[in-house]
Amino acid sequence: MHPGPTRMAVTHVQDSQSSFELFIPDDIQKIILDCTKIEGRRVFGEGWKEMDQTHLRASFGLLILAGVFRSKGESTKSLWDAETDKELIRATMSLENFHIVSGIIRFDNREMTD
Repeated sequence: MHPGPTRMAVTHVQDSQSSFELFIPDDIQKIILDCTKIEGRRVFGEGWKEMDQTHLRASFGLLILAGVFRSKGESTKSLWDAETDKELIRATMSLENFHIVSGIIRFDNREMTD
């Protein structure tokens, strides 16, 4: 085995989105999104604002970006702090929205497993 991208990655990656989809393919994203929507409705009821695939990808992107910034152990509040040079995080979504998504994201349908 040689270090670096696999032949499959080299042939299938054209941009950041196609690179991301090697890790979490569209069909898996759809499952996560569907289960998260069910959980959002269960937790927030009528107050739930529907989430789309772009919002889900943004949430995952922020988690990846936190890793790029080597933020292990850093509070999420500090990642959104205006005093830091992390404008991309603040521009992606509010800290409140990130906490909401982080609190309700599901990889399964809770109603089917209870």
